[in-house]
Amino acid sequence: MPAAAQHGAVELVDGRLWALGGVVPIDGRLSWIAANVAGLAPLHCYLLLDDDRALLVDSGAPVHLERILAQLDTLVPAGASLSLLLTRTVEFDTFGNAAVVLRRFPVVSAHSQFPVEEWVYYRPLDDRSPRPPPAPWHPLLSGQRVGVGGAGARSFVEIIDAPLRLLVTMWAYDPATRTLFTSDSFGHSAMLEAAAPPVLDEAADATTLEEIRDHMLAKFDWLSVADTGPIQRQLAAIFETREIDMIAPVYGRPLVGRELVQRHYTLLQRALAQVGVASENSGSGHL
Repeated sequence: MPAAAQHGAVELVDGRLWALGGVVPIDGRLSWIAANVAGLAPLHCYLLLDDDRALLVDSGAPVHLERILAQLDTLVPAGASLSLLLTRTVEFDTFGNAAVVLRRFPVVSAHSQFPVEEWVYYRPLDDRSPRPPPAPWHPLLSGQRVGVGGAGARSFVEIIDAPLRLLVTMWAYDPATRTLFTSDSFGHSAMLEAAAPPVLDEAADATTLEEIRDHMLAKFDWLSVADTGPIQRQLAAIFETREIDMIAPVYGRPLVGRELVQRHYTLLQRALAQVGVASENSGSGHL
């Protein structure tokens, strides 16, 4: 762990799950941050390990490329079977580093909504460097299982159609660590300062309903004119049928602890009931 800590990776589950990436200042350039929020915004991708097998969930923001490569060099065992899962294939915070990861590491399989040859290998027109060798691509579909480390995997994550999204988005659930990877949802926990804890737990939680609502509308402004009842029901189907001890978003601090997860899920449901036209419809029935 000391070597990994030098590169800023955060160990979320002992020897099993790591948050990679770093933070960026909240200075008005992040469109998904509510106007009244200050401090630092964590940007993450996540590494699941299972002995000599590994799964990288998203590839991180390009601003953190060298940091993420150093974290992967430290954490991925030599000769490990590494697979890549992209929760969103057309937004740079998730696939922006994928081409470099594919060039640096022998990725055995890539899972995304669209073929990696068309999306992952984006590069400037004047870039004449050779493309990395294509990893076997597999379409990402709701309900399927993606193995940690490709074919022959001992453990899997479950793919879930995201209830909250702008473009095509998938969530992933890891039953081994009871972690829900929520891509660009649940990203409302910023850091006030660099010395703040990298994760949010129950003891430090002071999140309000208003903060969650404001963040949600900053990221998903279409909710203000939407019928949110179906979204509430989709969320209930996810959270009330699985054991979830951690929420791992691309933006914001990971939410750690069963009671904390339940509290933030409930607050999000209440926020959805306040916006759009949800109050005129049936809602989820779980508020």
